[in-house]
Amino acid sequence: MSKKAEIYIMYFCAGLTLCVMYGVQPIQPVFMEILGISKFEASLFTTSILVPLAIASIVYGYILEKFSIKKILVFAFFAFGVLELMFAFCNDYYFLLNIRGLQGLIAPAALTGIMSYISTNTSKENIASAIGVYIGITILGGFIGRFLSGLSYDIFNSWRVFFAILGVVLLMSAFMLTKISSKVSVSPVKPKLGDIFKILKFRSNALIVAYIFCLFFSFTAVLNFLPFELNKLGGNFSGTKTGLIYFGYFIGVLVAFNSNRIVSFFGNAPKAMFFGAIVFIFGLFFLEFDSFWIIFCAMLVVCFGNFIGHSIASGYINRINDTHKGIANGLYVSIYYLGGSLGSVVPSFIYSGYGWKIFLISIGILVVISLIFSGLLSVKR
Repeated sequence: MSKKAEIYIMYFCAGLTLCVMYGVQPIQPVFMEILGISKFEASLFTTSILVPLAIASIVYGYILEKFSIKKILVFAFFAFGVLELMFAFCNDYYFLLNIRGLQGLIAPAALTGIMSYISTNTSKENIASAIGVYIGITILGGFIGRFLSGLSYDIFNSWRVFFAILGVVLLMSAFMLTKISSKVSVSPVKPKLGDIFKILKFRSNALIVAYIFCLFFSFTAVLNFLPFELNKLGGNFSGTKTGLIYFGYFIGVLVAFNSNRIVSFFGNAPKAMFFGAIVFIFGLFFLEFDSFWIIFCAMLVVCFGNFIGHSIASGYINRINDTHKGIANGLYVSIYYLGGSLGSVVPSFIYSGYGWKIFLISIGILVVISLIFSGLLSVKR
């Protein structure tokens, strides 16, 4: 198999991984009704797969170095497939949640292996564009998984069909991965606690990770609880409409591929991050309206703001850390997913207790805090 074909398989598997991670999100209201669980319990389907990603860059480096990428990926996608099929035919909430937790433990290994394989098998002059395509594919995978799970629910009147099909495709991908080269191994970063504190001693690093924690906490909160609110609008759940709400992810692809141009337009990264937070807040205001299409347009704005903030912040922390780039990037990813995992569950108490309006106000306050962090980045010391 040619290297080009192997890279395409990696991109395909990256998209599948994001389908596994987020396919459940738009139909969480369905699980709430069918399983007789609360919003908090339904939201844990997303939380359970994000938590391992928050600790992966710190812990997984010591595990993954012992195996070749091929072995890691074949095992990961075979396990993904088996667990997805089990998920599709299970009826018990706690068993379903445990399956999601196991998939969460596998996801960091899969994503680390895929990125390592791409970077190792790509020439230095093309590695930036290859990683850019990888980021774009993960964004698209997040949308496709959400949209297709909602669409299949409307077509088949069953949440199981999407996950059964996804399970079969995952097993097929595991077979394809047996054909790739086995010579490549993972060289993960293995940070020590002292290294992390050294990174955070630099004011700019601390402000960047604080910024992205608040921003992704807020973004995940909106994505995770908006389906419950949409369920109230028409009286009946529409998986297709709910999945369509995530269409703004396509904007994320455009932003990811044009992050350097965005920074050039604003003059520097902190100003671009500041702008992203402002756009996010502007979009939040329109999520209060009781109209699907206004909410749809508002989510385009929210996604635009979030992806500007994320794409610029991730590039900025890499650019300002010359000597400890790997550790700084790993810390960024951990804080990013820590914000996401908490954002997927903590706001459920506000939403369930005080309603959508107070929920949006609380999220808006957190985005304002991220706005302050990005503003402080622009202040020279």
